Amino acid sequence: MADESVRIFHLEMPLRSPFSTAGGTVDVRSVCLVRLGDEPSGWGEAAPFPGQDESMDDVLKAARAGETTPTLRAAFDEASADRTARIRGVSLCETIGTTMREVPISLAVGLDDPVGVVEQAYNRGVARFKLKIAPGNVEHVAGIMARFPDLVVGVDANGSFDGETIGELSALRDLDIVYIEQPTALPGSDEAHQLRATTEVPVFVDESVRSIADAERMLALDSVDGVVVKPGRLGWTGAVAVREMANGSGKRWRSSGLLETGVGRANTDILAACPDAFVSDVAPAEWFLEADVTESRHNNGRVTVPSGDGIGVAPDPDLLDRYLVERIDLILNRSGVRDGGISP
Repeated sequence: MADESVRIFHLEMPLRSPFSTAGGTVDVRSVCLVRLGDEPSGWGEAAPFPGQDESMDDVLKAARAGETTPTLRAAFDEASADRTARIRGVSLCETIGTTMREVPISLAVGLDDPVGVVEQAYNRGVARFKLKIAPGNVEHVAGIMARFPDLVVGVDANGSFDGETIGELSALRDLDIVYIEQPTALPGSDEAHQLRATTEVPVFVDESVRSIADAERMLALDSVDGVVVKPGRLGWTGAVAVREMANGSGKRWRSSGLLETGVGRANTDILAACPDAFVSDVAPAEWFLEADVTESRHNNGRVTVPSGDGIGVAPDPDLLDRYLVERIDLILNRSGVRDGGISP
């Protein structure tokens, strides 16, 4: 294997409005875009979510030392898959059997003014939503579904319910929601089994799936109906493997992201366009971010699946410069050791 150049762009991307979940509030998104090799270059994105993944400080410290972290490894894998496909002159869509050219937007809605956010998006053609919930913040789901009865709605607890609060989810029992995502931190716990006994709504796990081995364990649980497949945590190779594993187990899978730019979202969108995906989290980056670094692909409630070589998108150099905080240049050598340093 020849030496490969690696360039890591640390970006700080302001959000259009704060995004709150059970784990806290985010108003600036800190990500690292990874460019692997010269033309054709492959692109990936490390976007650790605050409070759920390793910190960006850990990512940058590792990158400067020529080391990796979980989301940085996922970004390298995304970039490698993208570059390999570009060299071959094929789209990643072709490699996994993507069949749809467009996918309906499914918008994640935080705990800040969820009714207002849903109304605004609904007026722009969006009809699928993932509503964030947390202990003490469940009742808005019923209100939204009564006001907009034609919506497709799932809910996401980010693992926030426990033995003392799991009973609050009974408020969802008679609602036509299509999934509950990560209701408890431990999917095999008594609380998880209690929930399974009181609802027929499919239960998906998200934060509990950070590797292929995690997915295997989760899919074996009676309290789990499906897994959330995130290339930002699993890498492209891992995401495809978990998709196949879920299908082989007879359980469902959903594609989702980590509030990334259009680079990371391209991987999510390509997976979401597979015929076996179930109500994936597909939303344009610029819906949340002040600006995306890639060209917009959404219109009237739908996202166009990129079909060019590789992931089909690449960041705009001017926008990279606008949001750039730090650039790190490395060399991936024949033995797999990363050497290099930080640019001034």
